[in-house]
Amino acid sequence: MPAMRIALLIAVCLVPLTALAKDDGPSQSALIWARDAVAARLDEDPVQAEDFPEGLDWLNVRRPLSLERDLKQKIVLLDFWTYCCINCIHVLPDLEYLEKKYADKGLAVVGVHSAKFPNEKGKRQIREAIRRYEIHHPVVNDNEFAVWRSYGARAWPTFALVAPGGVYVGRLSGEGRREELEALILALLERFEGKLDTKPLPLRLESSTRASAQLAYPGKVAIASDGSRAWISDSNHNRIVEVGLDGRFRRAFGDGTRGLVDGPAGKARFFRPQGLAEHQGALYVCDTANHVLRRIDLETGAVTTVAGTGAKGNHYALLSRKAYGPWPGKETDLSSPWDILFVNGTGYVCMAGSHTLWTFDPKANTVAHFAGDGSERRLDHEDLRKAAFAQPSGITWDGKHLYIADSESSAIVRVGLTKGVKTLAGASEDPKDLFHHGDVDGAGKGRRFQHPMHVLFHRGTLYVADAYNHKIKTVDRATGEVRTLLGRGSAGLDDVFRGERFSEPSGLAAWEGGLFVADTNNHVLRRVTLAESKVRTVKLAGIPIPRAQAKAGGVGRIWPELPGTVYPPPIEQTVTAGKAIQATMTLAMPPGWKLTEGAPSMLRVRMGAKLIDKAVSGAVTVFEIPALPAGRHQLDVRLLYYVCQDDGACRVRSVDFTLRLEAKDGGPGRLGLSDAFEP
Repeated sequence: MPAMRIALLIAVCLVPLTALAKDDGPSQSALIWARDAVAARLDEDPVQAEDFPEGLDWLNVRRPLSLERDLKQKIVLLDFWTYCCINCIHVLPDLEYLEKKYADKGLAVVGVHSAKFPNEKGKRQIREAIRRYEIHHPVVNDNEFAVWRSYGARAWPTFALVAPGGVYVGRLSGEGRREELEALILALLERFEGKLDTKPLPLRLESSTRASAQLAYPGKVAIASDGSRAWISDSNHNRIVEVGLDGRFRRAFGDGTRGLVDGPAGKARFFRPQGLAEHQGALYVCDTANHVLRRIDLETGAVTTVAGTGAKGNHYALLSRKAYGPWPGKETDLSSPWDILFVNGTGYVCMAGSHTLWTFDPKANTVAHFAGDGSERRLDHEDLRKAAFAQPSGITWDGKHLYIADSESSAIVRVGLTKGVKTLAGASEDPKDLFHHGDVDGAGKGRRFQHPMHVLFHRGTLYVADAYNHKIKTVDRATGEVRTLLGRGSAGLDDVFRGERFSEPSGLAAWEGGLFVADTNNHVLRRVTLAESKVRTVKLAGIPIPRAQAKAGGVGRIWPELPGTVYPPPIEQTVTAGKAIQATMTLAMPPGWKLTEGAPSMLRVRMGAKLIDKAVSGAVTVFEIPALPAGRHQLDVRLLYYVCQDDGACRVRSVDFTLRLEAKDGGPGRLGLSDAFEP
């Protein structure tokens, strides 16, 4: 598609609209604009869109899609995104709205993941992002930017629209485009009425291939001031979990369903919460996807909203008018608050969605702008309001300065309470260069980090959760020298000394002997003993899984080895040779517990390269082991099942049996296995 013709198409489709998107559809003026734009493109200067290149990885779908084969008679909306990008995350609710409203009318949404960071190029990491952000449409891994270039994309997010027959309509960039997109879709629906393919696409959601665990993408972790307990933002279970430092469950705040509901701990609702901070008998929560701050009374467990309306704020518009607050907390829109810290009674908030820092006054229940000009860049300045950040995602305090994990600039930034913003480590001299990232230890600016998500001051040292490098690093406050403390630089879950691995760690907290790490994509909590630089995965015990999450989980071709998996002693038994063996799995559960209806409870028999799967739906499951030749054989049976109480508390149990069987003529033709669940 020639670049000049692309530019002409852009001009047609970037006419600004002033009306806001509403649930009841676009305004009349938006519809008139859309009809004119569609007519101009299809009647006056039609250009054929390029099909997807062959050989790309596809996710959330059973096979690669083609504009010519699968999407020819559909309206195709392409979403160019990269999962580090907060603006890309912000538009997902708009895409979800359009999908639900028009998918059965002929709309197909296709995500085109064109990675910014090297870590984001891998299929494994994109799969985790799709699960984390609950994306339910096909996604193609455009890791070499081939699709990006063919549609002339220039920024994240960008949307491109293709009409039935493969005619390119145009593109739009940035947040807040739902009304224009819906108007264009409606104009195309009118134009192609009765001619659209409304059959569903061959989806296979990535979320259906991951078993639910006790935690789901934990974002941040905080330790109580008295050292008695820890709180974890269990982000994709939409709740806050409280555990002892030994990992034993104490209580949860939030019922596990996404929403914005105040009330008792068991009835409140959150939406992908992140940052946590204890202050005067309460735990304050950055309820990120709800765009609000919440307060949890640690005595009663009651949850209240203290700032934010639930709508995403446009802070750049405020700052352009030099409006800095303070404003009433519950009447002011926030924008993806990601982390919070209290200093001298004031809460300092990383407002990731608007690339700024804000303050929260818990006594007056007011919020105010503190630092950053609202642009997405990394700019040092003595004037706090003239400095700039790029998606600040973590905050700490050393008694004199604040330190910020500035994720999109891959930098650690020092901020004074009254003046002065200065990059301590990472980033480049060019404030607009948000691609200066890497994994190079050393002093000062440079390619030190790759999308750091948290920073923690503890006993004279700054610790950094260098998420996309899968490492924990240290920074010298005096020299800015960066050193790798832990992590091999590749994603994994290993506690091996000097060979430990993490997967996008995003949260840090200090305890008496070291650190706790929210190991986000591993869905676990890790404990670091600093004296020995040793890492171990905390054995979480008794954390219930929300019923809705238990039902939504699944298992893939390769089952996960969940933390807490039970390994009974090997079972040695004689069986018949040359004939199929009838096996039974018997489950015993205490009163009040039962298998979760609708959850993907299963068992799998592994015989070398052969896999046999069987659904588990009752106390006794009968399955068949194919005939074995005479001799000794080792089989593995993995059992994964969900149990719930009537009050909705659910657990997942994973058991790995090793069967050492001797097949003989005339041996028994039956085999029995059993497991007893204990809460």
